[in-house]
Amino acid sequence: MVNGVAFWAALAVLVTLTAAGLRYYLPLARRVLVENGGRVDDRWVSGLDGLVALVLAAWFVLLGHDALTQEGERAVEFGHVVSGAAVYGSIVLFLLGLLIYRNVSPVGVFGMGGEKFFPVLGQALLALAAAYPVLMLVQAMVYGVSGGEVSAQDVVKFLQEAESPRDRIVVMVMAIVVAPVAEEVIFRGYLYPVGKRYVGPLFSLGLTSLLFAALHGHAGSLPALFTLAACLGLAYEKSGSLLVPMIMHAVFNAVSVTAIMFFL
Repeated sequence: MVNGVAFWAALAVLVTLTAAGLRYYLPLARRVLVENGGRVDDRWVSGLDGLVALVLAAWFVLLGHDALTQEGERAVEFGHVVSGAAVYGSIVLFLLGLLIYRNVSPVGVFGMGGEKFFPVLGQALLALAAAYPVLMLVQAMVYGVSGGEVSAQDVVKFLQEAESPRDRIVVMVMAIVVAPVAEEVIFRGYLYPVGKRYVGPLFSLGLTSLLFAALHGHAGSLPALFTLAACLGLAYEKSGSLLVPMIMHAVFNAVSVTAIMFFL
């Protein structure tokens, strides 16, 4: 009886929180995707950016396909994490160099000039708090459809089985520092506004979110990661500052890594 009450109480809380999360994101999605009322500027985008974005997107499609089809067949090792960080860093440096070469300020493009940290932090935490119950609901639906047969991501297995502090530290740095900065610059900061310029915010948000999710190479997490990426993109449009999705991403990964290391 007690377990039954606890279950229904937890379900009621999840439904309430999910409704609050949807109340935050659905009007925002309408304003950005239907009314085109977002704050992400795409006036800096040129034909060269369109070509670069097309090449990057095609490459990410291939990488995502490879990652999903080989899911679970290759064990993650220390070198894979380091090489992944190096690749991300190289792409970010290339994109920043491309903008600077064209006399386009990355600070201006990413809306990162002059913001006060604590208001930005508050926006990021509020947006992440609104996203969490929606993500939990999406992941619960995945578990329900799959009958609970969802394996852990390869990097999660690597972290759970890590015996060396070096392995744990490199995953933490990659998850909490490198990935939030690099992935937000690449997907939300560059690819999204380029796509927004040429095909509109709806298609651009959908495509960049799908690429982001597929690159993580885990079919069971694909719907939740897609939803997370969409929330990150909408939060960027709401704030106009790439710092907001960066902080959201970093905090989300920090919570996930902490849960994996100490509770799973």
